Amino acid sequence: MLKMRDYELEERLQKLIEGGGNVWVIGDVHGFSDTLELLVRSLNLDEGDAVVILGDLIDRGPASAQVVNYVRGTESIYSIRGNHEQMMIQGFDERSFFMDRSMDSRLWYHNGGNTTETSYLEFYGDEERASREAASDVKWMETLATEIVLEDWRLVHAGYDQNQDVENQDEGIHMYARKQFFTSKNPIDPSRTILFGHTPTLKHLHEDDSRAGEVWYSDVKLDDGRPMAVGMDTCLYHDLDLPRVLSAFNLRTGKVVYQNRV
Repeated sequence: MLKMRDYELEERLQKLIEGGGNVWVIGDVHGFSDTLELLVRSLNLDEGDAVVILGDLIDRGPASAQVVNYVRGTESIYSIRGNHEQMMIQGFDERSFFMDRSMDSRLWYHNGGNTTETSYLEFYGDEERASREAASDVKWMETLATEIVLEDWRLVHAGYDQNQDVENQDEGIHMYARKQFFTSKNPIDPSRTILFGHTPTLKHLHEDDSRAGEVWYSDVKLDDGRPMAVGMDTCLYHDLDLPRVLSAFNLRTGKVVYQNRV
């Protein structure tokens, strides 16, 4: 059974918000370490502030090993698990890293794992150390929750199934949901706005390209007027002639900060 919630982290974040601190939520990073670090610096975090990344730290971009190293090494930054972390967990084998592929590892490689493997070798310098560090990172990924539930917010990588009780959904839905989530005509959780990644706002959530690079707000409203959901995957990794952006959302103020890809 995968770890679904981290109650100690939830309590810490809730107390931080209630005490007037800032909790920033960032969408899919996908291996763009420099962009992530620039965005975090631009948030001007005070002591005690926190950042939560909605998973998919890795794959596709050029510096996945660096992203994981940065997140693991920064006390104020947390992450939940995305489907790309899950694919690495299932596909990684320390004995065959840089070698022949199992079916699970082929799935991971087909979805950007090949760039992650390359980043470990480039970052750590030799195959033996790269394999060892990747194995350590996989163990860390296995500890990540698949959702965070606060008083007014849910943080999840992909979403929920509108046809199931939100409190009793498995981790596979948390990491892979798409249309069964964001097409809902009614609030999934009547008392909480859901921040999610996974589904790119470009081409999938926004109706046209004029909103490329912007977060998405559901038209479905909670009783207090807030949106049912906020889509945070503002498409950092695409190669279209459109903005490629990483975004951060402040849970206390609702402010959004954008960082173009570098």
